[in-house]
Formats: sequence, C-alpha cells, structure tokens
Amino acid sequence: MGGRSDWRDTSSGSPRAAATAAEFTPKQAKFREYMDHSQGCADCDYGNRRCAVAQGIWEAWRALPQ
Repeated sequence: MGGRSDWRDTSSGSPRAAATAAEFTPKQAKFREYMDHSQGCADCDYGNRRCAVAQGIWEAWRALPQ
C-alpha cells in the first residue's frame, strides 16, 4: 500500500506533451534559445557571465515586446 509504483501525476489531469517551438510566443522561444545555449556552453556561467553568443541572444530577447 502506497509504494513507489502507486504514484501518479494529478497536477493537470492530462499527460504532459513535449512543447514544440510553434507553441511558444517569440519571447518565450528566444528565452528558451538562451537557456539551451547557456546550459550547454562552457564559456557561460549561468546568471553570472555570458559569452558573446549568449549576450546576443539575451539582447534580442530583451528587445522583443512582452
């Protein structure tokens, strides 16, 4: 009773699907691009230092309207 196999996600009532780029606003897509880059870049220190590519993506994100 109550073992690990009994757990289920009841947060939304429906299974989660991987989001595609078409499901994001341009601002969300640009932020995702920034996050994907910064997490895989050896020159970026998340939150503290950005490489030139990350800085360019960040500036493009900031320039987009809400």
